[in-house]
This record gives sequence, structure tokens and C-alpha cells, in this order.
Amino acid sequence: MQVGEKIKLIREAHGYNRVEFANILSMPKSSLEQYERETRSPSGKALLKITEHFPQYALWFTTNTLAPESGQIAPGDDIPKMCNNGVPAELLDAAFERMLTASIALGWLTPKPDIQFSMLADLLRHDFVAEGGKLIEQSEDGRDAV
Repeated sequence: MQVGEKIKLIREAHGYNRVEFANILSMPKSSLEQYERETRSPSGKALLKITEHFPQYALWFTTNTLAPESGQIAPGDDIPKMCNNGVPAELLDAAFERMLTASIALGWLTPKPDIQFSMLADLLRHDFVAEGGKLIEQSEDGRDAV
């Protein structure tokens, strides 16, 4: 696949017309048209702008290869929900506690005596794993376990 075709695929995958896409990339619309029609090769600066604005396509754009586990996809592909490394359980718990505390402080939630927020944390962990997330639990000896 030629570079012009790839540029057009990226633009169309995000639903931009040529004017919008050229504005996003800070380049003249006429240059973009020439790149897509392959009547002119994009400069290194233009290629860099594209990969800076759409880093998820950088590997595909430059080498025609994919690495979805690293978030490197082609236009139209779905970004993987989670990567292989996982999230430390204590980090997820701390983020949930901060969100909950802020929600109460803002008046979005009202604590009730019969509701245990630890149950909500357990539900969040369950949903996180159900969506493909990996939790890393630390064992008593300090080692990580998934």
C-alpha cells in the first residue's frame, strides 16, 4: 500500500474531510490532496505530523506491521482494551477511593449506613477484570501475582 493510500485511510477512519484533516496536521489542503493522489511525496515533516497526531498507526504507517498488544493498529482496527502488563490492584483501589471521596465531597453520592463502599470496590475490580483488565496483586513476600 502506498503512503498516499495510508494517509487517506487514516483520514477516512476518523471521519475527516480533507480540509479538517489538513487543519489538524497544520498543512495546506492542496498538499494533502497531492499526497493522497500520490502526485507528490510527503516530506519527512509531514510524515512526522501524521504519526504524532495518530501514534496508534505509527508502526503500520512506517513498516506495514501491527502490534495490537502495544496499541499499534491500522485504521479501522479496534484498540485493545488492556495490555499485557496489568494494573497493580492497590493502584486501582486508590483511584477508586479518590473518585468516591470526590463524588461524596461534590454531593454526587450520599453515604448511607447500610451501604458498604468496600462492596463497590469489589464490584469495580470484578468489572475491570471482566473487561479484559489484569490485576496484579502483591503477595506477602512482595512478589507480584496476576
